[in-house]
Amino acid sequence: MPFKKKNMYRIILIVTLLSAHSLFSSAQTAPDVTVFGFTLGEKLTIPECPCQIAESKTIGNSGVFSIKHFKGYQYTQGKFQPVASTCFERKDIDKYTVKKSEQLNPLPAFSDGEITIRFAPSDAPAKEMCPLGTFDATVGDSKLLAVYSVIYTGDANNIFEILKKKYGTNVSVKSEKIQNYYGATLEYYTAAWGFTNLYVILMSSMHSSLSEQFGKLIIELPPKREAQPEAKRKL
Repeated sequence: MPFKKKNMYRIILIVTLLSAHSLFSSAQTAPDVTVFGFTLGEKLTIPECPCQIAESKTIGNSGVFSIKHFKGYQYTQGKFQPVASTCFERKDIDKYTVKKSEQLNPLPAFSDGEITIRFAPSDAPAKEMCPLGTFDATVGDSKLLAVYSVIYTGDANNIFEILKKKYGTNVSVKSEKIQNYYGATLEYYTAAWGFTNLYVILMSSMHSSLSEQFGKLIIELPPKREAQPEAKRKL
C-alpha cells in the first residue's frame, strides 16, 4: 500500500475510534514524543548502514545472448545479522547502481521516505516493545515523523499497560474478532491515543489469519494540516 494511502488509513482509523469514544485527549496536552531513544519531529542523525558492491544480472528474451551484468549497492549485514552500530537502511537500495567498476561512491543524502532502523545489540530497546531489534520509520525533510514496530501478539496486553502509563488512560479501544468456516475465532483489539501533536495506535494482532502471531505499534506525528489547536478540533 503506498505511503500516502497508508497514512490516510491510519488517520481515518484514529478519528473513527476516538469519535466513538471522546474528543482527542486533553489529559496530557504535551505527550512524550520520544520513541526508542529518538525524538519525533527532530532530525535523524544516525548514519546509514555500511554498503558493499553486489553483482547482479538480468536475462532478456534472447536467453544467454541477452544477459546483462550490472553492479549495485547492498548492505553489508544481512537481515538477521547484527549491526555493529545503530544505523538506517533505505527501502530502495536496489535502485542504485555502481557507476564505475569497483568504486562505491556515497549514496545521495536521504531526506524523505521510508526506512528501516536497525539497533546494535547494546542499543536495543525493551524486547517486548521492539522484539526484532528493528523498526520501520517515515522521514520527511530529514526529520523522524513516524515509527512502526512489529510486536508479538502475546506481548500486546503488557505493552498496552506500558502505553497507558506513558500516554494516559484516555484511550479508545475497539475489540473485534475474526472467525473461520469451522467456527474457530481470533479475538484482537486496536487501542488509540489521540493528541493534537501525536497519534499512537496499538494493534494487538494484524489478524491476517487465526494463527497470526504479530501485532503492530504505530507512533506518529499528525500531518501538518491535521495538527490544529485542540480547542478548534471537532469530530
